[in-house]
Amino acid sequence: MEAIRIQNLKKYYGKHLGIEDVTFSVNEGEIFGFVGPNGAGKSTTIRILLNFIFPDAGKASVLGKDAVKDSTAIKSFTGYVPSDVRFYGDMTAGEHLAVCSRFYKKSNDEETERLCQLFGLDRTKKFSELSMGNKKKLAVICALSIKPKVLILDEPTNGLDPMVQRQLFSELKSQAASGTTILLSSHNLGEVQEYCNRVAFIKKGTILSVTDLSEKLRQSKIITIWGGEDEHFPEQFQLLEQSDNKRIFRYEGDSKQLLTIMQSFDCNDFTIENESLQERFLELYEREEKL
Repeated sequence: MEAIRIQNLKKYYGKHLGIEDVTFSVNEGEIFGFVGPNGAGKSTTIRILLNFIFPDAGKASVLGKDAVKDSTAIKSFTGYVPSDVRFYGDMTAGEHLAVCSRFYKKSNDEETERLCQLFGLDRTKKFSELSMGNKKKLAVICALSIKPKVLILDEPTNGLDPMVQRQLFSELKSQAASGTTILLSSHNLGEVQEYCNRVAFIKKGTILSVTDLSEKLRQSKIITIWGGEDEHFPEQFQLLEQSDNKRIFRYEGDSKQLLTIMQSFDCNDFTIENESLQERFLELYEREEKL
């Protein structure tokens, strides 16, 4: 079942493009990555989804509810972590959590306590006294404490140390396994590759590709070959880079067949590794730059 559906969204800020014809969907219980450079349109898409801004064209829905017409209902079951956390400086972390509980009209003291213990948040400190990492922890706890059906995260790990990042993704995996739908906007391609089921690549306001990470990257190999300049490489080998006696290829196909092919080469050395999301990202964006 599609939990988030975005169809042909368009948004301009005056004459400046925000997004154009953005379309993708997120399945229920899925951790879905949303990747692109700064200014690509990730935050604009998220703000439309949460009805913080209105689209110029297109539609968006969350659990079948229209992002504009049913905004209040959507906010009642959706958790949100912004990339830049701005709360009230004179209020303590505990007071913010209490306001969050009243906003959602839910009694969530037990879940809030569990999350504060998990992430090590001091609820007695004022927001203005918190470090960047602790401000982000507070936003994460506010979003998770309501046990959301849908969770929208915009660069959630900025400012978090590696241990807390690990705890966060362990929690997100548990939430997704329980049916929570997660839309994750991130610059960290490693965490997207490790934890997301699928990813949408956006550039200059347009979706370039939606990739199934469990299938696409598992089947793709990056092969580096030294020597063998006169070799005739089969068509399954897509040349990515060449310098001196070194060539880098992408191979998509059967792994057993690949071993047979490699045995036929007369080369000095070679390496074979699974393709990373970063390699896919760079190749995709560099190709678009040349068009």
